[in-house]
Amino acid sequence: MKNRTLVLASLISLWAAVPAHADIVADFYETDVAAAKASEGGEYMFDPETAQSVSKLTLAMFEAANATDRRYASFLKIAAAPKGASQAAAIATAAHDVMLAMHPGQKDMIDNAYAAAMAPIAAGQAREDGIAVGHSAAKAALGAGGMDAALPAGAYRPNGAPGQFVPVSIPFDPRSIQMRPWFLKSADEFRPGPPVALTSPQWAAAVNEVQKVGAKASSDRAAADTVGARFWANYALAPTLRQIADQPGRSVVANARMYAMIEMGGDDMGIATVEAKLHYGFWRPLSAIRGAGDDGNAATTPDISWVPLLRTPTQPEYPCGHCIYAGFVAAVMEGEGAPPAGGLHFNSDSMPGIAISVPDWASYAQTVSNSRIFGGVHFRTTNDISIPMGRRIGEMTRARFAPPLK
Repeated sequence: MKNRTLVLASLISLWAAVPAHADIVADFYETDVAAAKASEGGEYMFDPETAQSVSKLTLAMFEAANATDRRYASFLKIAAAPKGASQAAAIATAAHDVMLAMHPGQKDMIDNAYAAAMAPIAAGQAREDGIAVGHSAAKAALGAGGMDAALPAGAYRPNGAPGQFVPVSIPFDPRSIQMRPWFLKSADEFRPGPPVALTSPQWAAAVNEVQKVGAKASSDRAAADTVGARFWANYALAPTLRQIADQPGRSVVANARMYAMIEMGGDDMGIATVEAKLHYGFWRPLSAIRGAGDDGNAATTPDISWVPLLRTPTQPEYPCGHCIYAGFVAAVMEGEGAPPAGGLHFNSDSMPGIAISVPDWASYAQTVSNSRIFGGVHFRTTNDISIPMGRRIGEMTRARFAPPLK
């Protein structure tokens, strides 16, 4: 109860600080993220079903907003709302129903958020019609997606000779690629080609680069790059999305569509990333640098004491998940118009109180990619194919989700 009270107090403080024009979609998006964290703890994002709760929330809000202001094709075939139906009531009700279904343990937080959103809406037919639309949108969104038992679970088999120690962590929840994709035709639709050959000059250059600038005690890495590696390891996208949502001239339904594309396409990006990582099972810099000499490349030099700046993730290296996600986000968000004149502002759960700004989405994607090399957890050759992979998934998302009506 104490933790719930603290979270609710934080949300109330957040609402108090939000200017009057702030978007209801952004409000409920951030409430859902808080509810998911409170429900599942630090690893909540890696539970496939819990992660998809945010997608169902944003999909429900989009359908509710779009039913009351029809600008896009309905993804779930939701009928248009009666004329004059309250859009705010529709969105708030849809969000409330989905969050309560996905995070029942956070009922107090969710009910309070709903009460705060509904309080300014005058009683009457418009309010009631909006509530009815919200219930319908939530029901449809909750019935979409989910697990598909017919899809194969993520296959992971440790490599190594019988009796020889190998790392014991399972890299992914095996259900990660059993989720029904929103837009992908198959989990391997965007699988990249294989990593570069270990005997190639490109491989040697990639290993030598990360060995030099990604080491924990590297003297070749600038102080700003050390900060960036730690910052981008666990950055928050929600404040930056709100920055876009709050730009003058944007409609509520356009914002709802933007959030839905980021979350639903992000689910598909995750499926594609897990599938590719498990398919190739490629080693991380920690293994490659300590095992250099076993790669058959005379231009690499082993260092059996080398450690990276960041903790090495338990997942295979190829392709780069951070890079794919950044490329995906960039492709989706570039379709939302020019970034603010002052650039895009980010903060990070890893480094509270620190903010980093970049001029545009392409710069954001490249900055995230570089940070994984400075962190000592990825190779340049991997990152160079990963951003384009993410961009293709982002472009697919924009093409396959709720196109504008002519």
